Amino acid sequence: MQLQLRSSSSASALFSAVKVKPPSSPPVRVKALFTKNPGSGTLKNSNPNPMASNPRWAQKTVTLPPLRRGCHLITPKIVKEIAQDLSEFKCGLAHLFLLHTSASLTINENYDSDVRDDTETFLNKIVPEGRSAPWKHTLEGPDDMPAHIKSSMFGCTLTIPITDGQLNMGTWQGIWLCEHRDAPTPRKVVITLNGI
Repeated sequence: MQLQLRSSSSASALFSAVKVKPPSSPPVRVKALFTKNPGSGTLKNSNPNPMASNPRWAQKTVTLPPLRRGCHLITPKIVKEIAQDLSEFKCGLAHLFLLHTSASLTINENYDSDVRDDTETFLNKIVPEGRSAPWKHTLEGPDDMPAHIKSSMFGCTLTIPITDGQLNMGTWQGIWLCEHRDAPTPRKVVITLNGI
């Protein structure tokens, strides 16, 4: 097979020497759970057992109580709030989205609370705070701009696999809410579950 361009004789000469080899092995075939119904624009379940593969969604906004500044293990609270919906998923993803810009979510050590304390110490060392800090945004207090920076460092979202009705995390992993402001504030997390 030869590639040819008709717009330019020099380009045509250049590309006429390029030979494209056909693939040496047959393409891999993947069985789809859903196929498009011809002419309808809708998806049809191609699995003979439709109850086993119909995608499902659930969403809940969880309000966490005000917590002092620092890193807090919130896995038990999150799991308790979504347990009923979570139990209906065989396989899927849990997406957590924090509705705030001065706190963050992360996954880390769930056993030794010293790890949470050390993480807070580290954050306070690398992000300067107070009247002598170089920040322009100070209208909401000297801890606000550092809180925004720390929030961006860890982020406001997590995605966790769901397996057999449970969050599939490692033995020592837990969900943390990192509160970066001095004044405790209730925090809202939107939790979206999807899967089968």
